[in-house]
Amino acid sequence: MVRKSIDSIHTRISDLKGNVLHILDLIPLSTSSVAPTFSIAAAYGVMVSLAGPQAIMSTFLTAIPFILVALIFRQFNIHYPNSGASYYWSTKIIGKKFGAFQAWVVTLAYFFSIPPIVIPAGEYTLALLYSLRIISHSVYSSRFWVAFSGIIWIIISAIPLILGAKPTARFTETFLIIELIILGLFLGFGFTNFKVINSFNISWFFDPNVNWSRIILAMIVAATIVDGWEIDSYSSEESKKPRQWPGLSGIIGLISVLIIYAITMPLMTIETPLNSLSGSVDPLFTWAQNIVPSYAWLINLAVLTSTASSLWLTAFILSRAWYAMARDNLLPSIFGWIHERFRSPWANILIISGLNILINTLMLVSPSVQSFFTIVLGTAGIFLAMEFFLDSISGIVFFWFKHKPMGRESLKEHVHWIYRMISVLSSLGLGTIVILGLYFSPFTIGQEFIYIFVGLLVFSILLVYRSKK
Repeated sequence: MVRKSIDSIHTRISDLKGNVLHILDLIPLSTSSVAPTFSIAAAYGVMVSLAGPQAIMSTFLTAIPFILVALIFRQFNIHYPNSGASYYWSTKIIGKKFGAFQAWVVTLAYFFSIPPIVIPAGEYTLALLYSLRIISHSVYSSRFWVAFSGIIWIIISAIPLILGAKPTARFTETFLIIELIILGLFLGFGFTNFKVINSFNISWFFDPNVNWSRIILAMIVAATIVDGWEIDSYSSEESKKPRQWPGLSGIIGLISVLIIYAITMPLMTIETPLNSLSGSVDPLFTWAQNIVPSYAWLINLAVLTSTASSLWLTAFILSRAWYAMARDNLLPSIFGWIHERFRSPWANILIISGLNILINTLMLVSPSVQSFFTIVLGTAGIFLAMEFFLDSISGIVFFWFKHKPMGRESLKEHVHWIYRMISVLSSLGLGTIVILGLYFSPFTIGQEFIYIFVGLLVFSILLVYRSKK
């Protein structure tokens, strides 16, 4: 009887469908997972309220350690392509206990990243319908209908995920094309109907004399809009060339998004009053209303497509990470169940969807939707920065102590001096972001956040204990 049940588990924990994703699939996945239009709409107003026009500088200062850790991801994918990515690398390089701890950090980072996407997805859906006069103002401003719309998006996003990696890539590419066409259209409007409200100043990109405490606060927010590109690492086992494309496509996706930010953010700042940007819950729409009021509703469609694809891609990352953890017996076997036809971790997708429907429903009883949103978003931001910090620590251990030639590399012994420096610099940068994020959290997130952070970390003990077995 025991033997039969073990065989049943092994038939369920099988392989993902490999050799399906081309680099032309991975680059859109990495770009869309960052969700450039949604990121600007959700974060730029808050950043301007904190740092003024130097919010642009805050974005690119934050991007530096993320670019460095993206280079580390590239090397890790060359050596150890695995759907567990961060979790697997730390286990392989440092050890099971450290890997189990990072598995919990990865879980918290991506799980808490989903509700801050679901809530705006509901809000942008209602905003689009209201701007088209399909719904009334009472429906548009109703907390119930925001939650209901979010739940609909959770259900919709589960469909491409269950169908597998290739359908998910096709859905993503379609949504990304729509997003970029609309954003490009408004950038065209912005340049052709150029209105200078705030004259451009080089200090927006570099100014050593700014108020650094406010810049740091904006950088903490910016950390939430320069992640997501790492999805290609979590889809490495489903890639056609797992040692060549994952990691490379992530770097291309991150740079592509930074180029979008470098064009869009300054243009918005030039053409929109700063008090309008800082006081807006959707600064992209505020900017669009300033340049072409009659077509401003279209920008909501771009933000909605960006939000939707970011929603299922974040769930994609978590589903693959959980699958790898189950395959290594760190999580119960249900997290490794693979759909027989579509070769997707369908049980993970249903678990993620069910938990997010529950959280979205809890929003209805929260005293303040904004407070609820801020705490969940802050939790996701801190743990995402912490995940990349732990990856940088793995990079230090790997490149300084445990590197061995393998994969496409030469078989002779050699040293990656550049990556040794990169791992140290990225660790310092990301570690600083985590420390400052926690230090300023009472002001940016809430007085109770430190207790939430410590309480969530305590549960990592369960995975560390399980790793010993």
